[in-house]
Amino acid sequence: MTTVNWEREPGEKVEEFVAALLLLKYPHGNRITPSRGDRGVDVRVWNPDGYDIYQVKRYSRALTAKQATSVENSWNTFAAETLPVLPVRSWTLVTPWEPTNERLDWLEQLTTGHGIHTHWMGGITLDGMAAGNSALVEYYFGDGGQRLARLMADVLQGGRDVPGGVPGEDLLQAIIARQRSLAAALDEVDPFYRYEVQVRSGRVREQAWDADLHSPVPVAWVYYRQLDEASYLLMRLLPRCAESLTLRPISTAVQLEVPVGSPEQQAVEDWLRYGAPFHDVPGTVTNVTGPPGLFASPGPGRFSFMVPTGTNNNLPDLEIRLLTSDNTVAHTLDLIDVQIARGADGPGTWLSGTDRSGVLEFQFRLNGPDRDRVRMTLSSVVGKIPADVLPAIQLVADIPATTGLVVAVRGGRPLTSLWRPEDTEVDASPLPGMARWTADLLQALITVQTHAFHRVTVPDLAERTPEQIGELIHLARLLRGEEVRTTWSEIIMTRGTSGSPPPTEPEFSVLLTSQVQVDLAGQQILLDDVQRRVLYHHVRPADPQEFASAQPGDSIRLVPGSSAEATIVAVPIGPYAE
Repeated sequence: MTTVNWEREPGEKVEEFVAALLLLKYPHGNRITPSRGDRGVDVRVWNPDGYDIYQVKRYSRALTAKQATSVENSWNTFAAETLPVLPVRSWTLVTPWEPTNERLDWLEQLTTGHGIHTHWMGGITLDGMAAGNSALVEYYFGDGGQRLARLMADVLQGGRDVPGGVPGEDLLQAIIARQRSLAAALDEVDPFYRYEVQVRSGRVREQAWDADLHSPVPVAWVYYRQLDEASYLLMRLLPRCAESLTLRPISTAVQLEVPVGSPEQQAVEDWLRYGAPFHDVPGTVTNVTGPPGLFASPGPGRFSFMVPTGTNNNLPDLEIRLLTSDNTVAHTLDLIDVQIARGADGPGTWLSGTDRSGVLEFQFRLNGPDRDRVRMTLSSVVGKIPADVLPAIQLVADIPATTGLVVAVRGGRPLTSLWRPEDTEVDASPLPGMARWTADLLQALITVQTHAFHRVTVPDLAERTPEQIGELIHLARLLRGEEVRTTWSEIIMTRGTSGSPPPTEPEFSVLLTSQVQVDLAGQQILLDDVQRRVLYHHVRPADPQEFASAQPGDSIRLVPGSSAEATIVAVPIGPYAE
């Protein structure tokens, strides 16, 4: 096993190795880089009662006067710049040299009087920590990188080398055992990442490109490789600590290739300015870094950029408000599934989210070179619950008649300035001009739902005629208690078996009742708590002689008398009637 010769190794390498030891021991710790001004802090580890601070020095022998001064400067900087602004419970000086009693007294005298615990972590402790993390020692001072490359080559071979002579019923277990052993070997060798290795059925090109990145466990890299026509390999790299990507970066340099003036160019510019994601843009990989053997040679491909999960962890709950001219709130929508990104080459910010029904997506581009922009995309409402999607549709419908939109803390203060309707792009079907009509339909469906046991969902409007939609809205008016007046041209009815003689007056009234039935997407829904009644106010027989001689079962044709007026109502029946 490789051991660490503290005196012979370069000082910078020793400091990086010691910092890695600490960070892997305390996975939630952070390393403070000198480029940001370390304030006397190299590594900090959060605890409920305060931070533990570590100052790492490369000194492997007794401190010289110059080195002692350097430690004093680090402490004084920490005491002046970090203690006043950060809750600290301890400060530890870390060196490969094991201090003498005289130097321990010197450190205590230097650090006393500040109300925190101070320590000196020396070579004995570091040797013990190094012995417990042989993979890290091999990686920095041995041949860990070469061994990792060899193991990676075995993994990327995937399921091709199926063990010979294995009975069919044990073949799957043999393949699983092989993949587990390879992943375990990689875990043992790589000090910064854990590995998940799977062989799956299917083709890589048929998989959702970001499906394996939506995980509650942080993922540093996901790798796919087609093994044959029927199977592919999936590998995930999971960081062992919060600073794994800093200690050993995984990066790809890409030159994107987009035509001038194309939508792809606009998408890439929005990414540079605001951090907005883009998809399927052509380009060429020019350089790759990461675990040895994992990456293919540079070359052409198609690239997508997505916002990492968890980007909204520090954001308060947000809402969208539509304001009138006097700043009254006309509509409010909760904004969920919020994502935020910042431009790679500029101060711009990209913010996105959807309403709770998931049909209206908002994308905001803020702090760019031009005025702030908001883009709304309304997806299909087919199959959705009408009450769920109605608030989003109403907001879209009312945009032209209001002052504009703001993003605000839910129930709190606005976070953005006002976007006026002219600053708002709407990529929606229906567009705002049709949204009002769609809102009326949704309200009609909501009314129907109050009279039905079956779940009422939004039908495909493309498969409904205007007449059918008009009938549905008309029915909702009746169900809400409206009395609808209309005109008519004729009635054809069947004479019943009643012994009553037909009317002899030239004109009379007719009241017809019927069940209420709704056709939604081919589903017949009977509303058994109401009855449809139509009163024809002035009726006369089309043929008085035929009408007078009609027998039970004969058809009778009636036409308007002095007026063609009719009144339609919906009346509660059964236990629902008053």
